Amino acid sequence: MSLRIITLLILTVTLYLLPAVAAPDNYATVFIFHRFGDQRYPSTSVPMRDFEKEMKYLKTHNYNVISVKKLYDIVSSGKPIPPKTVVITIDDGYETTMKAFKILKKYKFPFTVFLYTAAINRYPDFLTLKQIKEMEESGLVTFGNHLYDHPNLGWKRLHLPKDKYVKLLKREERKSRKRFKRLLGYEPEFLAFPYGDYDKISLKFFRNRYKLLFSQDRGAFSGREFPVPRMAVVGSQSGFKLFVEDLNIEPLPVVKHTPDIGLTDKNPVSVSFEIENPENYHYCSIYATGVGWLNNVEKKGNVVKLKDKLTLVKYKTRIGIRCYDKRTGKKAEFFFLVLEKKPGKSPALTN
Repeated sequence: MSLRIITLLILTVTLYLLPAVAAPDNYATVFIFHRFGDQRYPSTSVPMRDFEKEMKYLKTHNYNVISVKKLYDIVSSGKPIPPKTVVITIDDGYETTMKAFKILKKYKFPFTVFLYTAAINRYPDFLTLKQIKEMEESGLVTFGNHLYDHPNLGWKRLHLPKDKYVKLLKREERKSRKRFKRLLGYEPEFLAFPYGDYDKISLKFFRNRYKLLFSQDRGAFSGREFPVPRMAVVGSQSGFKLFVEDLNIEPLPVVKHTPDIGLTDKNPVSVSFEIENPENYHYCSIYATGVGWLNNVEKKGNVVKLKDKLTLVKYKTRIGIRCYDKRTGKKAEFFFLVLEKKPGKSPALTN
């Protein structure tokens, strides 16, 4: 055997044994909807013409629309998420979900409804048990938990002592799980935080009780982000053009950021992001709720940071970063939630 052939064989075996590197398109875009065709609530509703157009776009452009169960199976197995993967989620369980169901059934798209359990089969405008059973018969729906009283956990965390906050989490978990099982006959495996609010305590509390936790932070899901980010399709964000743009946003591989998630008693704050493989990204900007996108950033090595400190203008601030991927030309984003604890205003200081 010639030296050249031996060299080629060694190279082939070496390449085979190297760990696979996820490509930029190995991610899922998880969308979150609330109401459908409900003109009474324009800030949380999507027009039916837009929803129909969006679902048709997914179908005609061969997107891989999967259930949250399938998403969990993929990421828990360690396999890369297939290109063009989409997950459709609906929060609260309003009765207008049935309008969306007709279209989802038409395209045979699996979807998930996170149930505000105290309201289901009780309050006007919410799903009845009969409607839930009708969706179940299609084999397309997965039901998840959205807690019992739909609490604003960000607000609660800021205004309750830690021990009372933990009691609230335990009560919500117990009551919602009990009600969920009474309605559906089984216990939930997935949880979406009401209002997308979370902190270190709630993440730790629910992490081992559910297979996946879902936020309302913008961004795509590579399998590493925690909790799972979702693109909101509501009100002014429900247009078809924005929907398509969100499909093309990649996950940005942030390995560390400042400030940390949850409570902070500092304002203003320093903002920085440590990025994996920083050579792949450029033209970065940083976002904060109530402030918008900021371009006064600097990139040194694998760290992108604001040159000046950020003044938080909301008690609940989503901070994000957007860079452009040099390989694909696409936007890549990462967001997280910060809760501003004003000294002297609340006993809830400790994360």
